[in-house]
Amino acid sequence: MPIVVDVDLTAAPNPTTLPKRVEFRYTVHSTLASETLTVSYRLDEGHNVWFEDSDEQPTKRVLREEQVGLAPEVCVDRITMLVKAGGMGPPLTVEVTQAIRDSQGNVTPGLVVVQIQT
Repeated sequence: MPIVVDVDLTAAPNPTTLPKRVEFRYTVHSTLASETLTVSYRLDEGHNVWFEDSDEQPTKRVLREEQVGLAPEVCVDRITMLVKAGGMGPPLTVEVTQAIRDSQGNVTPGLVVVQIQT
């Protein structure tokens, strides 16, 4: 498997209030000289916390691409998290799952828990 996670996924600010642009950060490198990764972030469907996509629409999944090589690369994805109207109100914590797909189709999972201040 060519992708290696050097530093696990973190989120900042954490804890946070919503809406807020949250910075997701992790460090990876490849066993290949260069490859493009597809990174997916997901939120659980069962609560009313959402990401905001590039068209300012609420979504539960956001995709990013990263170019990495042999040296460890700090990857930073800034994604707005918001509370969509309706539902039972924001939970106290939200799990953000990450899936890093490498150029060979291998998937490496990640997870960070974001604390929501109300």
